[in-house]
Amino acid sequence: MRNLLPFRSAPAPTTTVAALATVAAAAAVVAGIAAAPVAAGHVAAGHVAAGHADAHAHADEHVTNDGRNVSYQGLTVRIPAAGEGVQAAAQSTSGDISLTVTRGADGKVIVKTDAHAHDEDADEHAEAQAVTAVTSRPSAAKTCTDRAYALAGWKLPGFTWYYNPAGAPAAVAGTAASAISAGTTALSTACGQKRLALVPSYAGQSSAPVQVGAAGNCIGNDGRNVIGWRAGSGRWLGMTCTYFKTVNGKKTVTGTDTALNTQYKFFTSTANCSGAYDLQSVVLHERGHSLGLNHVNQTANASAVMTPALTTCSAGKRTLGLGDYQGLAALYGTR
Repeated sequence: MRNLLPFRSAPAPTTTVAALATVAAAAAVVAGIAAAPVAAGHVAAGHVAAGHADAHAHADEHVTNDGRNVSYQGLTVRIPAAGEGVQAAAQSTSGDISLTVTRGADGKVIVKTDAHAHDEDADEHAEAQAVTAVTSRPSAAKTCTDRAYALAGWKLPGFTWYYNPAGAPAAVAGTAASAISAGTTALSTACGQKRLALVPSYAGQSSAPVQVGAAGNCIGNDGRNVIGWRAGSGRWLGMTCTYFKTVNGKKTVTGTDTALNTQYKFFTSTANCSGAYDLQSVVLHERGHSLGLNHVNQTANASAVMTPALTTCSAGKRTLGLGDYQGLAALYGTR
């Protein structure tokens, strides 16, 4: 991630960044999502030249803050309570973007963005990723030797999850539950390694809404981990909102919801794919966000699940790569 923007929340419509630092990000190309729903209150990001791992990245990114919400590249999260944080992570048709907002006990808010293409470059980078994110996964040997991973900084104490089938597209309504379950249980192991100590537990169907808004906003935390469908207005396939709290310097997840965008076509079997995206692969990627993984380099780590891009009719990311697995093992251990 890059561009750490510290500021203090205030009721005033405009908040100015008091200090700005940059950190290098894992290179990944990201297309813009939707226009930010909150436009009031500009948080000046400044013109930052340092800390860009992607040579195509621009430094004049904009984060907005209206005193209650922070928005960036079409993602919006509400400023959390002291000692808490939230991440919005969206996998788009040509990449991925995330916004993480944390608030210290002193009221100081830190904003981290994970994006590597400016809006005007979206089409160019989308084409580049379409070439890189080929429909077939790199060789099994590469998948099981690439150890790269990136961590978000939190972990789950356990992972009990629910599925809300409301709004599921007719083409996958009958098979979605099994594909989502497979995408979740695929978190268990990879490449002949030991099973991870964290075991996801399916608690059944739920009518509880997915707390992800259509415009790409995190709308609340009810403490349930729900995955379901949303007719989204942005250019995202799946979006995950993860809430966490910090106690004694350690971040623990208190809720994580994932929405799947019905404005795009999904498939569960390649036999019926026509311009559709693999549901199981999207779910596994979003689950990686929930459990604490961030993105790795699209080109250098092409076999990893946590690369940003996914192409249509590709079912090559249904299992973890070695790096994905080792990142989770570093967080949760093995058994």
